Amino acid sequence: LRIGELGIAAVPCEVFAETGLAVKKSSPLRSTFVIELANGYNGYLPTRRQHELGGYETWPARSAYLEVGAEEKIRAQLLALLGKI
Repeated sequence: LRIGELGIAAVPCEVFAETGLAVKKSSPLRSTFVIELANGYNGYLPTRRQHELGGYETWPARSAYLEVGAEEKIRAQLLALLGKI
């Protein structure tokens, strides 16, 4: 979503701060923020680095079932969409 120079990205996951900051940094818009848990719940979205470190967010469960590379794919798609609006 875009309102003037403000970009709003929405993800149906619990997004880690690292992802939100990466989207903000790489966004083509002057200001951008990420809304998590939007229109659904697909569990935690840990980065590849977080998977390497481990922790309850990375353990296979109903709250963490996305593939290890999901964050990279979702972040890339968010940035692609922000570039189109």
